[in-house]
Amino acid sequence: MQRRKRMTKKKRTVIATILLLTAFTALLNQTVMITALPVMARTLHISLNLAQWLTAGYVLMIGLTTPLSANLAEKFSSRQLFLGIVSLFIVGTIIGPLTNSFYIILLGRLLQAMAGGVLITFVMVSMLAIYPPQKRGTVMGFVSLVISAGPAIGPSLSGLVINYLSWKYLFYLVLVIMICSLLAGFLWLPNYSEKQDVKIDFKSVISSIVGMGLVFSSITVFEQNFNVALAMLVIGLAITAYFLRRQTVLDKPLLNIRLFKRPSFLLMIIATMLVFAILMGTEALIPIFIENVIHQSSLLAGLAMLPGAVANAIMAPLVGRYYDGHGPKLPILSGLILLILSSIPFQTMNEQTSVMWIITIYIVRMLGISMIMSVTTTESLKGLATSQIGYGTAWNNTLRQISGSASNTILIVIASLPASLMVGFHVAMSIIFGATFLLLLVCSLYLFKFYTTEG
Repeated sequence: MQRRKRMTKKKRTVIATILLLTAFTALLNQTVMITALPVMARTLHISLNLAQWLTAGYVLMIGLTTPLSANLAEKFSSRQLFLGIVSLFIVGTIIGPLTNSFYIILLGRLLQAMAGGVLITFVMVSMLAIYPPQKRGTVMGFVSLVISAGPAIGPSLSGLVINYLSWKYLFYLVLVIMICSLLAGFLWLPNYSEKQDVKIDFKSVISSIVGMGLVFSSITVFEQNFNVALAMLVIGLAITAYFLRRQTVLDKPLLNIRLFKRPSFLLMIIATMLVFAILMGTEALIPIFIENVIHQSSLLAGLAMLPGAVANAIMAPLVGRYYDGHGPKLPILSGLILLILSSIPFQTMNEQTSVMWIITIYIVRMLGISMIMSVTTTESLKGLATSQIGYGTAWNNTLRQISGSASNTILIVIASLPASLMVGFHVAMSIIFGATFLLLLVCSLYLFKFYTTEG
């Protein structure tokens, strides 16, 4: 608190710029491979299902390493943690383009994601720490811009690069930005938190990574070997149950499960998971549809995502400011209407669908997502004690990334199952529509039953 009061407006702006740029790059990197997947599958002589792990594995690893973030933020000073995780990200970025071996590329992506999982939570907690509580909606509006705009711009950037250069330049571009972020952090990022004597429970770390890793890895194995996938799923669920049980008996858990006793936290976390699953699912399917169904270039598939990303970038901060003064009802309900309206045209797309029509519908969808995401994230943290903010943010990021990974993996697998990719696309989009309806129910339950008593 005292450090926050001593910070000048200029100092806050410098810190926020460094943090948001770094988080934006990590999240842009999450989807930068999406448009490149068909090209990489052909270049590396692998299936599209295997290639999609360059994206799904990244998202999943972010979710698996995010639980560490609350403990690491206490064990290391803010400056140490930032410089350490950005350095790890750079190592992964260097490894990725060294070879044409899929598994080496995947290793580089996973190292990037390990750093990214801690980085994103670190940035959210830091932004809340350096700004006063009355600015929380505005702050989370900018964080939400980064969370949704980063993944939204990734496919556009990828399409542009792939059209003119090798896929390796996707790594080189990110490398340059991250080196600049590391230098900026080294020169200008101060310490605004102190180290504490915290012992990390490695049984929890291992059980969370192995348990959830097995659960989500099993999704893509079902198509090849049902028995192996079922065994992976059962073992993964058992280990995850052990992890969750262990968190209830630790003085310093990786994740504080007791937060879910708060209806606002539980419902808004579920809403955030659903809206991010809708975002990631849509972003995974549209480039594949444009490239493989209506047979347009990777460049056009990527650029088609850009107007939606711009719409999100404009809307998210405005929604954050509105939320600070007026609360969550209008943004959430308006966003839900836009999501529902944008779901219908996706069910009728075919080989004659124009790219302009896809762009228009995607803009509507991104406006709806931007209205909902920052609000549900902020509402989930409302009322938490200062000591609980780190855990609340870690839960937010962990479950959001896991839902995004599951959505990405499951929907691509489903889309590729039928003989016709267009049929598979419609089935996958129907599932996204079901998730939108479930999001409507969850948000309505919160707004009309719990918000009036807790808000």
